[in-house]
Amino acid sequence: MVTAAHPPTVLVTLDPASEHDRTHLFDIAEGHAAMLGARLVFLSVVPEIYLSTSTDPEGVIAGMTAHAEREQARLLEGRWPDAGAAPRLVRYGPVAGTIIEVAKEVGAQLIVMHARRPGIATYALGSVASRVANHAEASVLVIRDPEAAR
Repeated sequence: MVTAAHPPTVLVTLDPASEHDRTHLFDIAEGHAAMLGARLVFLSVVPEIYLSTSTDPEGVIAGMTAHAEREQARLLEGRWPDAGAAPRLVRYGPVAGTIIEVAKEVGAQLIVMHARRPGIATYALGSVASRVANHAEASVLVIRDPEAAR
């Protein structure tokens, strides 16, 4: 629902650990945001890890989150030097579930995400993109790099 608290929103997921060109993803997200009159919100999810204890005494999670924040800033500032105005979120947890949760939280009408080239494990286990597409309340647009189709 679009309200003053939740203006039209396109949630763009970024995997800072992935080394691919995001130009195509950013072009499409920006175009859809313009068509919807929506703001862009960027989300990176630090994948949940299982530690041998219920605490994180060495700060591994905090270190991973800080790294994701730095990488996300680098990616966005490369495209939009003034991207500080766009909301940037970094969360820790199960990736698909966290994307779905944040989409609800920000009132996203559309989730735009990149998909990796599927491997054999993807067919057996599923992918983050398919889980988000199957369970999100918002529409989901999965983008493949033009190079991946070749």
